[in-house]
Amino acid sequence: MKSVKRKKVRYRRHCLENDLLLLLSENHRLPLVSISAFVLAGLDQNPPDRPGIAALTSRLLDEGTQNHEAHEIAEIIEGSGGCLTTFSERELSGISLFTRSEDLHTALELLREMLVCPIFPEDRFKLENEKVLSRLQAMDDDPQVVAANRFNRWIYQGSPLQYPILGTQESVHQLQVSELKEFHLQKYAPQNTILVIVGAIDGDDALAHVAEQFSDWRNPGFYRREISGFRRQTEPSLDEYFMDKEQITIFLGHLGVTRDSPDYHTLQVMDVILGSGPGFTSRIPRKLRDEQGLAYSTYSDISGSSGIYPGCFVAFVSTSPENQQKALDGLLFEIENLVENGVTCEELAAAQDFLTGNFVFEFQSNVSVARFLLATELFGLGEDYPEQYPQIIRAIDCDDVSRVARRYLDTLNYTTVVVGPIHDDKPHNRSKLPPPPSGQTRDTSSN
Repeated sequence: MKSVKRKKVRYRRHCLENDLLLLLSENHRLPLVSISAFVLAGLDQNPPDRPGIAALTSRLLDEGTQNHEAHEIAEIIEGSGGCLTTFSERELSGISLFTRSEDLHTALELLREMLVCPIFPEDRFKLENEKVLSRLQAMDDDPQVVAANRFNRWIYQGSPLQYPILGTQESVHQLQVSELKEFHLQKYAPQNTILVIVGAIDGDDALAHVAEQFSDWRNPGFYRREISGFRRQTEPSLDEYFMDKEQITIFLGHLGVTRDSPDYHTLQVMDVILGSGPGFTSRIPRKLRDEQGLAYSTYSDISGSSGIYPGCFVAFVSTSPENQQKALDGLLFEIENLVENGVTCEELAAAQDFLTGNFVFEFQSNVSVARFLLATELFGLGEDYPEQYPQIIRAIDCDDVSRVARRYLDTLNYTTVVVGPIHDDKPHNRSKLPPPPSGQTRDTSSN
């Protein structure tokens, strides 16, 4: 399959005197514009004893400012035919606005208010706090979410990344408005923010509007916590958690890589071959689900979770209780087989076709282009990355995939989390993992 050559994503980069970084990209196909404020203050910046504070802070950004109440903000957005979302992720929090080009100035003025001077009204805080607690309670009844959270607790123990983005019920219940105000004061600063505008704009005009709204933004109280010291485990760990459900959920894996790893693209190819692509290109879904009938759903991935901090290699399977061991053995067999025997030329070609063929969808909207420009800034991709990507993927050979499989997949020292209707008489051994947030548990370690 011949790949389509893609043009560069043209953009302009400006740094205001207060160190706010602005990325501008013109796209005049439709009279619309996407405005995204990315603040480098996500899950990673939570205090150790306050998981969830970054997420709750972001949820209150559009709930009232010094000049507008929550309903007034909603009316302004709806009146312009736009939409507004706030978000909080592992490494980022912020605001995304989608509006008509003619309303750019109004949108930037409103964005500035929400980003710089939210007031965190007590009544809105209580409402959002209750929503988060309800969401966390519902998540505690979802085996896949429970398993994923417990898996992350093992992989990232000792850092803020070990907790869910929304936090824990205990922590969120204890949060106070004053703590959100303090978090905002410390983390929301121009030197910690990347503003990305994509759409039907005039670059000079947009730059002038941004300078008008944001040049006077200062935050002398800015503080950013640096977290590091992530290490891949040196012994296997097993965490079995009983839930009265019909299915068994298994997560298996270990610490992964950062997005700027020189082997990132080769790992992408390996992922598609092993478990992240469609069934006909990926071994784990094809064999465990389609051929052997051992899985309701299954996948594996190492590149997808990479970012500023290391992601993780994870192999997942949802299966019936009677097939628990067979499914687990099947996951391990496919991982070990890839490490020991590598991949075929046919598998490589199919993975390359899949990746290069789907890459175009990463640039179908202004929002997706904004995310690409953010990644370009954070990881130094270069504006010609869309043009170079197919060539990078096509240059990878079978030996490259075999090399990264041997380097990055540990077939001995990994964490296994099993959640579901577990019934056995294995001893309850003490583990090194801190106590989980809540629930009944049995953690065992094997050497």
